[in-house]
Amino acid sequence: MAKRVSISDIAESLGVSKALVSLVINDKADAHGISAETQKRVRDKIRELNYQPDLFARSFRVGKTNTIGLIVSDISNRFYARIARDIEDHAWNNGYTVIICSTDENVEKEMKQIKLLRDRKIDGLIISSSQDNSDYFNKLSEAGFPHVLIDRRFDDMQSANVSVDNYGGARLAAEHLLKQGFSSFAVVALSPDHISTIRERIKGFTDTLGKANVQIPPCWLISLPFDRIDKELDNRLQSLHRQGQLPEAIFTLNNNLTSSCLKHLTKLSVNIPEDVAVIGFDDIMYFEHTHPSVSAIGQPTDRISEEAFKLLLQQINNGKADGRQRSVVLPVDIIIRESSIKH
Repeated sequence: MAKRVSISDIAESLGVSKALVSLVINDKADAHGISAETQKRVRDKIRELNYQPDLFARSFRVGKTNTIGLIVSDISNRFYARIARDIEDHAWNNGYTVIICSTDENVEKEMKQIKLLRDRKIDGLIISSSQDNSDYFNKLSEAGFPHVLIDRRFDDMQSANVSVDNYGGARLAAEHLLKQGFSSFAVVALSPDHISTIRERIKGFTDTLGKANVQIPPCWLISLPFDRIDKELDNRLQSLHRQGQLPEAIFTLNNNLTSSCLKHLTKLSVNIPEDVAVIGFDDIMYFEHTHPSVSAIGQPTDRISEEAFKLLLQQINNGKADGRQRSVVLPVDIIIRESSIKH
């Protein structure tokens, strides 16, 4: 194996000091009065010898790796994929790279991923957590480790966080369906139900129906395990269909649930919206182009990404997490299309 070229090799070949070479590599040569000619000689030699800096060793010297972690439940979910893309862009524009992990809503897996990323000396973490309380993240705040929670929140948390108005978005969906004249409703949700987005969306929807004296019976509160969404929803809808108990309208709590619901209703030859109306939380691009087009609550993924990275960068630059960091709650909007219009 070829010997790795070092700063010492470059310095020796040029007859200069290691300190001088280091100053050129770290763009500090001008500040120390090193001539343009000498700087050019050093850079030419770097290219000639194909010098590659030892980034791991450098991270120990400067205390930074210029790397952040992003942990989400499922990077294949279009909501998280859009956020990851935007965070990667913000990171790159600020000299950072991103390591992305998916937890599959598994808390044990999440904890192992956090440990792995911290062992790799990441400078900070953005995370959509599956945990059921804020204890771990409060400890991170007390330890001064920069991190930002996105999409999900905890009671009594100290962490900086960015989320959307889940309750208000679900209220908009319920109000729209009621105005259309629908009178029976189902909610398709995910487990575990301690996750704040799930809890807030269910509550926003059921509270709004309750004000109109409409209740959802247990058979229409459908909670699906993360790793068996498609199969379990297929079984539940088939069962309701056989018994003639399909509701007039269905509210789904994320875009994967919406897509699965549309697929299985179509398989049952259920006409949307004539037989069953559908509206989902979280709009994605192809909902506009399906037949029928799909109504949804739109989330500002670009702003979630921007705010989260901004809060994380503030902590990194300050050298610590700040328990007084603010919570950012962003508004959502309703996009009414064909799938929820009563015929």
